[in-house]
Amino acid sequence: MHIRQAANINNTKTAGNTKCRSGNSCDYREGTTYSWCYTDYSNYWDYCCTGPCTTDTRTFLWCPSGDKRQFCGSDATRDVSGRKCLDTHTCGIHLDYNVLGLVSALWCLVDLVGNWGYCCAPFSLCGKYGESYNWCTTSPFTKVSYAGMDLNWQYCTIN
Repeated sequence: MHIRQAANINNTKTAGNTKCRSGNSCDYREGTTYSWCYTDYSNYWDYCCTGPCTTDTRTFLWCPSGDKRQFCGSDATRDVSGRKCLDTHTCGIHLDYNVLGLVSALWCLVDLVGNWGYCCAPFSLCGKYGESYNWCTTSPFTKVSYAGMDLNWQYCTIN
C-alpha cells in the first residue's frame, strides 16, 4: 500500500483539496461522525481527511474521515497541463471564487494575472485508462454521470 501525505493535514483543506472557508477549519461538528468544513459563504461543505491518503487495490486515493472513507487528492498543485498552481489557490472547486462559472470542474489559478487551468479529480489521476493518450476527469463528482451529463474530462500531462 502506497501512503501519501494528506493534502489537508493542517485542517484547512478538504479531502478534495478545496480550501476551508476563512475562519472555518476541518472538525467534527453538529453531531457528525466525520470531519468536514464549510468551503464558501453559501454553506457548501466537504469532507476532510483525518489521516493520510492511501491507495487501495483499485488505485483510488482514500483517506479516513472519522468513521467514513473519502476520496482524497494528491498534492493537487498542478493543472492538467503541468503548470504549477499558485500556493494560495491550489486545485479545488472554489465555489466562493466562481467568477469563471466552473462549479462543476476542479481548477486552480496559475498566475496573478488570472490565468487558470483545469485539475484532475482526486479519484481520476492522469492516466491512459484504456486509451492511447493521457486524460483525467475534471469534475468533482464521483459518478460516471451527474444529472444526466457526462463528466468533464481533459487531456493531461503526467509530471
